[in-house]
Amino acid sequence: MFVYNENSARKVLTPWGKEVRKRLIDRNMMQMDLVKILKEKGFNVHKATISHLLYGIGVSARTEEIKVINSVLGIE
Repeated sequence: MFVYNENSARKVLTPWGKEVRKRLIDRNMMQMDLVKILKEKGFNVHKATISHLLYGIGVSARTEEIKVINSVLGIE
């Protein structure tokens, strides 16, 4: 049986999303900086798109963007 509570309804960052957040902080960057870099590389992304990716939403449709994010932030 599933019990609904406040914690069960919260979105949780994926391990990759946590790593992206850490690397952004280490580089003194914000998500908007990442959006700007992706737009310069020709991707049509918004801040909400990056947020969704960090939570694992829509990842399968955005693999190229994820590769660029990994490259920019030095994630293997």
